[in-house]
Order: sequence, then structure tokens, then C-alpha cells
Amino acid sequence: MHASLMNRGKDYAIGNSLLVGLTLAVVVLPQAIAFSTTLAGLPPYFGIYAAIWGVLFTALLNPSRIFHGGPNSAMSAVIGVTLLPVAPQFGNDYIGYALSLILMAGVFQLLFLLIPALGRMLDFLSEPVINGMICGIGLFLIFKSFAGFAGLPINTEVEWPLWIAWQTFLAMLEIGNMHAIHIGLVTLVVTVLARQFQPIRNAAILLGIIAGTLLSEYLNSRYGLENTLIEQTADMSAIGFVFPSLPLFTQEAMPDLISIIPGAITLALLGLFQTVAAMRRMNRKQGHYISARHGIFADSLSNCLLPFISSLPTCASFNRMWLMHAMGAVSRLAAVFSGLILLLLVLFFSDLIAIIPIPAMAATIMIVGANMIKWSDIKPHFHNLPEAIVFSASFVSVHVFGLFGAVICGSLLALAYAKWEKAHPNVSMDGNILRIKGNIYYGSLPVIESLFHKAISQQDELVVDFSAVHHIDPEGVRWLTELRKHEKVRFMDRRSGIDRRTGKRVKHSKTDRRQRRVL
Repeated sequence: MHASLMNRGKDYAIGNSLLVGLTLAVVVLPQAIAFSTTLAGLPPYFGIYAAIWGVLFTALLNPSRIFHGGPNSAMSAVIGVTLLPVAPQFGNDYIGYALSLILMAGVFQLLFLLIPALGRMLDFLSEPVINGMICGIGLFLIFKSFAGFAGLPINTEVEWPLWIAWQTFLAMLEIGNMHAIHIGLVTLVVTVLARQFQPIRNAAILLGIIAGTLLSEYLNSRYGLENTLIEQTADMSAIGFVFPSLPLFTQEAMPDLISIIPGAITLALLGLFQTVAAMRRMNRKQGHYISARHGIFADSLSNCLLPFISSLPTCASFNRMWLMHAMGAVSRLAAVFSGLILLLLVLFFSDLIAIIPIPAMAATIMIVGANMIKWSDIKPHFHNLPEAIVFSASFVSVHVFGLFGAVICGSLLALAYAKWEKAHPNVSMDGNILRIKGNIYYGSLPVIESLFHKAISQQDELVVDFSAVHHIDPEGVRWLTELRKHEKVRFMDRRSGIDRRTGKRVKHSKTDRRQRRVL
């Protein structure tokens, strides 16, 4: 009886994993092609390989049962933006630079894993910063899709500044290919309508692309491809189990490779930020904890291997992980099945995939970009002024300073926000006792000193109570040392040195003992 129930449980787990894997394969296929062709400027098989091999690598390297790595819109956009000034898109040099860029990003990610201090820096990136950057990138994706949506040549795609994107939008209205615009609109409408019905919600993008492709085939059969000028995905010839490739590290290419290092750092950080953020959110949703270091390990190793098989870089996807969680995925088999099922799909249906029109892909990117801007995620930040400022600054910096500038700006803002909160300790007067609650460090000293001088001018004797001080940095120690020489000042520390929970004496570090000697 028990064995029978166990077998039924295993059968259910495998059957459910197959269902989840099939759903994920259907969801990720159009996104993989769109990210590769429309955002990264690479052949479609790059995105498909990321959705197959990238998903398999990260599933095997991460213990989480719902971790789903794969192609990512923001990372794909970084590749396109970084390499556009270096070489013509879709060319051999461009592909070589792209592989080098992805490999460099993988190595940088590996450094974050191997150097704990670097990895710890990721923890300082707060949610307002991440959400601000994601919303900014979402708006960029919408604007970046205009050219493909209107059937304009690839080299007219928008740059980062929004005012240039606005010019592209006006150009789309003036010289856009109306056949392409009709296909994009049909894709958009069908996708949005399908998302309103829960049973087909997860397949909405696929249904939209099918509708756009059918319209494209109808227009081509009626007017001819030479008249409609509708660009198609086309090149699926390289699809197979593995398409070996090598990064471009020649002596002639070195100046260009050096120039794309900031882009590689951006690519690495964006991937890690999104993986860490996705794992944090899923830990809260599920109520258990899996260290983000597992995600960093999976991402970094995967992105060091993927350039050698012509693949886009990968990172965790919160949407796909949430889909796995909602469908009751109980093991990593679901992610493994999604990669294998997608491999079968592209092997047997590559001819159908090759006729997908680019305007339909661009419409998909628009929807992905719109999905990245969620008011439900943004609204809580505007309940707190400092968070609202950090979110808004991160959002704007994406469009003013570019992606690399946004990463730097976001990181600095996160640190500044944390320091700002600690720079305002609770300082109060109780008779002639000045009570300090918080931290005494270089950032909070100006606040504490101003209140101290005001208090000492009003009292014949002042007692400084630092029983509730959590941390004192070297500058704080020097200030207290000077304060001790003041004849009107006495110190009070009500801490007994006994741990209230265990009743045992607390063993202080060398730094603590040094500080206590000074006091």
C-alpha cells in the first residue's frame, strides 16, 4: 500500500514536471528569439540555445527546485547597446565580439563568487534601486521595439536617451512599413486579449505570435514578399545539439575589446542583480531560504560555458520561477524538461519558426517591457520619501547615464540610502543626560556633535549615555576620546556585558575591547 502510494507520488511528480516543462518551453521560445534578434542583434539560435542549454546548466548547478535561468531581455539589450558602435549587427565580427563580451561577463560574475567581499556588495542593492532600474529598462525596451515594429532598417534602432527614441517613434509614424505595423498591432491585440483569460494566459505571447505570423503569410501570399518587405526570423540553419563557437580575442580586436569592458561589467552586474532579486522574492513567497550564492554560482559558470556554444547569457527569471511555483513544480526536473522539450520543438519545427515576422517579435518585446513596469511593485516605494527618491533616481539614471551609469548610480544610491538611515541616530535629553541610540560613525557625528554642543552649553555637568549605541567606528572613537578630556562630561554605559538570553558574559572582539578601554 505504502509502496503503491509512493509510486503514484513519483508518477505525479514526473507528470507534473513534464507539464510544467512543456509550459515553460512554450513561454520561453518566442521570448528567446525576440531577445536574440530584436535586442541583442544576434541570430535567433543564440536565444534558443540559451533557453535550452542555459536552462539545463543552471538547473543542474542550482539546488532550488524552481530556479529557472535563461535568456533575459535586459541582458540582451546590453549586448546590442554595447556592440552597436563596434561592428555591424549579425556580422561575423559582431558575433565574435558578442561571444567575448558574454565570456568576460561570466568571468566577472565568477569573481563575485570567489571574492566574498564583492559578493557581499550585492546585498547592499536595495529593492527600490532594483525596481527603478527594471522599470527604466522596461521603458527602454518599449522604445527600442519601435523600429522592428514598424519594419524600419535595423541600424535605425534607438539609442539610450529617450529623446532619440522619441525621434524614432516619429520616424515610425512617417516612414514605417504599414504591413509590418499591421502585423505588430495584431500580435499586440491578440496577446493582450489572451492574457485576460486565465486558462490561456501563459500561452498568450505564443498565440499573439501565431496570429502575427498567419497575417504575415497571408500578406506575403497576396502581395509578394518583395512588395511587403516584411523581415522574417529566417536563419535557423545552425539549430542543432551544439553549434561550437569561439570568442574573438585577436590582437587586432584588442582596442575594441578594451572599449567594451564597461559593457561586460554592466552585463555581469545586471545578471547578478536580477538573479539575487528573483531569489530573494521567491524565498519570501515560498517561506524558505536558499542562498543567492547558489544562483551566482549557476550564473557565473553557465555564462563562462555558453559563449562556446553560441548562446546568449542567462540569469534567473522571476516570472518563470513564479510560474513554476504556481504550477506546483516539486523538483528541478521541470526546468530540465523545459530545456529538452524546447530542443525537440526546434529540431522538428524549425521551418515554422523561421517564418516568424520580426514585427511580431518587436511586439513581444513591447509586452515584455510593459510587464516590467508594474504599479503594484512601484507603489510601496512612494509610501516613504527616501525610498521614492531612490526609486525615481534609479529609474531616471537608466535613461540619462545609460545602463552602466545606472548600475553605478544605483549601487551608490543603495549605499547612500543605507548610510543616510544610519546617519540620523536618536539623540535625546533627559535632565542632564544625553542619550544616544544608533551608531556613532563619521556620517552620524555631525548630528550628534551639534546636539552635544547645544546641550553642554546649557548644563554644568553632562552625562553621555551610549548604552544603546550599536557600532562605533574609528572616527567615533577619536571623538569620544576627545570628549573624555572635557571636565564637564561623564560617560554612562548601562550594558552589563551579560547576554540577556543565555546569561553568559559576552566575549568582546579586540576592536570592542579597544573601544571600551578608550571609554
